[in-house]
Amino acid sequence: MKVSPFFRLPPPSTAGATAAAKPVRYPYHDDSDCPVGQEVQRSGHWQTYEPRQIADTRPRCAICIELNRPRRA
Repeated sequence: MKVSPFFRLPPPSTAGATAAAKPVRYPYHDDSDCPVGQEVQRSGHWQTYEPRQIADTRPRCAICIELNRPRRA
């Protein structure tokens, strides 16, 4: 089943983190059966994926891709 695409946000920064560290670009999830996506949603550290320019695009979760592939008979 499809869900609104979302991606994981990094956890809140700690006092020892450097400001120059490049943020992780997590893949987005769009299938409600994806176990990784379910875990991200439970964590509370996620945001709806709404890119407005190419630089905002993110890779799609490999598990979500596999879940949406047509099954062979």
